[in-house]
Amino acid sequence: MQIKVNSETVLVSEGESLMAALLRHNLPVTNICNGQGTCGKCKIRIVSEAPEPSEVEYQKLSAGEIATGIRLACHVQPYEGMALVCGASGHVDRKEGLLFITEQASSQHCGLLQVQVNLDQPTLADERGDGDRLFAKLQETCSLTDLTIGLPQLQTLAPLMRQENFAVTAILWDRHILNVLPGAGKTPVYGVAIDIGTTNIAVALYDLETGGLVRLAAAENGQTVFGADVISRIEFANHSQSNRDLLRKAVTDTINGLLNKLCTTAEIDITQIYKVVVVGNTTMHHLFLGLDVSYLALSPFVSVCNASLELYATEVGLGLHPQAKVFLFPNVGGFVGGDTLGAVLGAEELLANGRHLLIDIGTNCELYLQDGSRMWACSTAAGPAFEGAGITYGMRAQPGAIERVMINEQGVAISVIGGGTATGICGSGLIEVVQQMRRAGIINEQGGIQDPNDPEVQAELNPGLIKHIRDGQQGREFVLAYNANGNDVVLTQRDISQLQLAKGAVCAGIRTLLDIAGLKVGDLDSVVLAGTFASHLNLASTVDIGLIPQMSMHKLKTAGNAAHAGAVKALLDQRAFNNLRQRANHITHVELGGSATFSMYFMESMYIAPCQI
Repeated sequence: MQIKVNSETVLVSEGESLMAALLRHNLPVTNICNGQGTCGKCKIRIVSEAPEPSEVEYQKLSAGEIATGIRLACHVQPYEGMALVCGASGHVDRKEGLLFITEQASSQHCGLLQVQVNLDQPTLADERGDGDRLFAKLQETCSLTDLTIGLPQLQTLAPLMRQENFAVTAILWDRHILNVLPGAGKTPVYGVAIDIGTTNIAVALYDLETGGLVRLAAAENGQTVFGADVISRIEFANHSQSNRDLLRKAVTDTINGLLNKLCTTAEIDITQIYKVVVVGNTTMHHLFLGLDVSYLALSPFVSVCNASLELYATEVGLGLHPQAKVFLFPNVGGFVGGDTLGAVLGAEELLANGRHLLIDIGTNCELYLQDGSRMWACSTAAGPAFEGAGITYGMRAQPGAIERVMINEQGVAISVIGGGTATGICGSGLIEVVQQMRRAGIINEQGGIQDPNDPEVQAELNPGLIKHIRDGQQGREFVLAYNANGNDVVLTQRDISQLQLAKGAVCAGIRTLLDIAGLKVGDLDSVVLAGTFASHLNLASTVDIGLIPQMSMHKLKTAGNAAHAGAVKALLDQRAFNNLRQRANHITHVELGGSATFSMYFMESMYIAPCQI
């Protein structure tokens, strides 16, 4: 048979494995374990239809890698017409798979209209005002009636119309004129989709004439200096109006910084951005708008506004064209915000028809469940451990962070982002190391690190592993990486407890929501993991430690940063935004605060073990 490898035709013999074919043709593939499936290094990207992952691939690959067609060559059986890339061209960057969207899509229904007209020049016989003249020509050209225009546009209209001998271009939203430009030629029109996360903010810049992605940018939310999670920021905001203003300025400064960076790099005028779509959880939504969050953290957890909002850039402090339209997704209720609805829209292909559970994992974890006719949503405070915060050597996913861990009789093998010296551990590495420590017997089911002086432990554990257990300043700890300067990267007993709290909250939320819907895990057609963090998780690890109830691995899907992808869909197609706004009215919000069922499941979910329900 014939397959394509790095765009070149390769012949595969009958019954030959993919690994054998790649090696026979001297193609670049890493083969450390000689095809035994133990090293997890022979990664290739299948660009045609990728086969279902094997159990070994679920153990060795992250959710984002699996979703983007990464497989292990030693576990793939080639088929006629298969196309793949391997070697340097098949390398997977840490940042890939975060935003699962097409780089090119139709923007026909984005909602913006660009109209070029040549106006009749004023005469003594035609003394209409300049605005009236423009309205009349637009009505004649596009059959638009009841047009409106803002005072800033009227103030500059007279000289502007005469720059090109009364040839102008009008940018409209519905029946409102956002801007008038001299000349009757096509002008660039851009839009941005903004995901305001508790920890990070991401911005996608699109050309709304072509529907093409121009650039992406992300940065840490400037509010993090005032608290790592939503509760701490609410507490800070509630101290004074000036604190609330500081939080608002922090988030708008971050967004404006990203917008300026994007426009400078892309060499476009920032005032050519006319549409903005914003998603974020309820707290981020309120702090971005400067709304009172006093009652959001108090039962019954009431927000100021759950409805979708349509505002102007100047109202929300964005340094774009003052009349640029800003749309905010509706909130469902309580802490379940527009980012949940954004994720539902962004992952709509995975959620089509059937019973599906969507989990947007982050500092604030949102759950969405549908059974084909009904919909529920809830929020559970996982805390910042998944972002590396509150962990002794925790850090964001950046160079120096341990992201993958393997523990066996030979010792501890780690994978560090950037390939240099380990300086800390990020959230995905935290989950994996706890899973590996439990498998190796270094910690027990309760999460306790074993006593290296216990004869039973010495009999069960390899001496090489026992050496990694020691007493530290915070009690017993496990060394992940020894450094020459003595600043070893360790995981402490408290770190494990922090992860138990985070994963217990998520699992308990899942179980409570399923109970309310009268469903079991086995009834679900899929569980979709969304969020930047989820893209880098090892799916097998999430099940092994009980973050997600035990289920068929093939039902676990990943949608990348689905909330941001949903914002992009709404940016390019206003109909998608309007449809989702209607759908939001039919979602039942479930408040977990004060729920005895949730509390019971939370205690049961603290164990480092698969959750069998």
